[in-house]
Amino acid sequence: MLRMLRGFEYLRGDSPIHRLDPRVKIVYSMAFAALCFISLKNAFLITLLILNILVLIIAKVIKRWLMMLRGSLIFLVMIFMLNLLFQGLANVWLALAYTLRFLVFMTAFSMLFLTTTPEDLSLVMVKLGIPYEYTLAFTMAIRFVPTLSRELQIIIDAQRSRGLELEKGNFFERIRKYMPILIPLIVHEIRRSYLLAEAMESRGFGYTRNRSYYYEMRIRKNDVLALLGIISLTVVMAFLGKKVMWPF
Repeated sequence: MLRMLRGFEYLRGDSPIHRLDPRVKIVYSMAFAALCFISLKNAFLITLLILNILVLIIAKVIKRWLMMLRGSLIFLVMIFMLNLLFQGLANVWLALAYTLRFLVFMTAFSMLFLTTTPEDLSLVMVKLGIPYEYTLAFTMAIRFVPTLSRELQIIIDAQRSRGLELEKGNFFERIRKYMPILIPLIVHEIRRSYLLAEAMESRGFGYTRNRSYYYEMRIRKNDVLALLGIISLTVVMAFLGKKVMWPF
């Protein structure tokens, strides 16, 4: 779980995907997310997953995606088992399809978060007409999720060094043992929120609604070519998903 949260942390990189305009990457993520719902054929969903993985390889973030995948395995197993439970053992392929759909959906948006700075995402949302207060809350959430996971791991390691055994006991005992972890984490985050509020106030946040920005995003030639490629690939995959008789 903590590995999955740390996987959302943006690390500066230099790849063709990193250099794309954030709006192009948003179109890509939304297009592949929409393609997930065209067909429940496993072969089609596996093809979408392979295409996403190729993009992650080009972006040089495949290792961080694998970290997220390892952290989200419990959710994938839960989705598979719940669908198997309610659909019946005869619908194993259908349960696998729903699991693959979630995996493709997660992978498509992983590319966006792993290759785009929170500042760029904030600027895109502002350009779309979303109030800056909401975009700031969104980008701060993205930025502090990995920080929260690191601090949680530090608290867990500290409590284990003091003799706290999280792996022993029944389900309710394990929940009770997490109280010495959650309380310090909540207190620490409340203190952080006060520090953040004071820092924003000292910098005059909200003083004027006419904000200026360090740079303006501009669509370049490579962005146009990438956008045309995404649209073409989406149309082709949508056609294949509807018209082709996939084997399974």
